[in-house]
Amino acid sequence: MRGVVALSCLAASAAAAWPSSAMAAPAATLCRTNEAIIFSCPTGAHIASICASKDVLKSAGALQYRFGRPGRLDLAYPDGSAKPTDVFTSGMMMFSGGGGAWLRFSKGPFRYTIFTAIGKWGPSESAADAAGVAVEKDGAAFANFPCRAGAVSEIGPDLFERLGLKTADPANDFDIPQAFFPNASK
Repeated sequence: MRGVVALSCLAASAAAAWPSSAMAAPAATLCRTNEAIIFSCPTGAHIASICASKDVLKSAGALQYRFGRPGRLDLAYPDGSAKPTDVFTSGMMMFSGGGGAWLRFSKGPFRYTIFTAIGKWGPSESAADAAGVAVEKDGAAFANFPCRAGAVSEIGPDLFERLGLKTADPANDFDIPQAFFPNASK
């Protein structure tokens, strides 16, 4: 597998404390040691991470998406003054043999969807995972950054509830782009 948290981790009920895997640093992250890792994975030459202050809750703390390399960020959004509920929306996906979850934000004409999923894809219909960042510009596909290995994710219903994140309007649901399934058509 390419290293995505199994669906059971996405759906498991958790206590108010951060899950232990959010505290363990993966090989590739842009989160600082004093932050919780909500999502992080290498996408090739870059790393995509969502980092949270340790005090993040519905009414306090920060959640930030980062993309780039250690010491050289291409994007960090939002700045530290924004509440997660004012920036991010969330959603769940259901698939044969699995499911997934995503976080989304918009910045100018761009919309970023960070997701993890597991399902039965491809000709053998065996369980496979997909994770990464899908970027749209003005409503059209713009770029896709699949996780290459070692993804860590705490994206899921427990996080959404803990942070009081809005659920996306069903008209704005997320369909995983085909670019995340390069072997599915073989």
